[in-house]
Amino acid sequence: MKTYIIDNHPLFMDSLAQLVSLFQQDNTIYKYIQTLDAIEALDKTSLPSLIFINISMPKLDGLGFLKVLQKRQILTPVIMLSDNDDIKTMKKALAFDIAGFIPKTHSHAQIQHALNQIFNGNTYIPETVELRLSRIKDLTTGRIQMDSSINALGVTRRQREVLKLAAQGHANKSIALMMNISEHTVKSHLAAMFQLLHAKSRAECVQRAYQTGLIAPPDNNSI
Repeated sequence: MKTYIIDNHPLFMDSLAQLVSLFQQDNTIYKYIQTLDAIEALDKTSLPSLIFINISMPKLDGLGFLKVLQKRQILTPVIMLSDNDDIKTMKKALAFDIAGFIPKTHSHAQIQHALNQIFNGNTYIPETVELRLSRIKDLTTGRIQMDSSINALGVTRRQREVLKLAAQGHANKSIALMMNISEHTVKSHLAAMFQLLHAKSRAECVQRAYQTGLIAPPDNNSI
């Protein structure tokens, strides 16, 4: 496993790297103090399995980095780190379907809890952040509601990502390449979704996922 940590505060980055290594012993951690250096590494080497980035990075911030990943169709899960509580910035980051949001003001124990959630395939958003977001009238509430329904069914973030790509017509091998995971892992995620949704076929699984709101149907089906 390969993990990127992008942060312009070396002490915090080193501390986070130590915590991350506790969850994955075979994890190779690459640390970058410049966002552009991390992007250059993405171009030259195999994709990481996980990326942590400080949302307030200079020159190219976390939101700009997410746009780069989106443009290049890189599906590596991203966890945002933040040393401020700007709710508008949080909203924008969550719109990219990030894998988690960890305030740098979190205690050591809180960060460990967040990492435990993330490495188990769940999305981590602090309750305080969810409460603040819920108070904003113009907030797109679909994501928070979606995460609640997913957690209620026991569906992980990675399972949902696999199902979304399957619904778009991608074969298992293609999904594996896009998500930087093995084809066996793709099959395992789909098998779990079949069981959770009581589906007997790929098409039935996708249809039930639409009906339960786990994934959004394509635009042409919503007209």
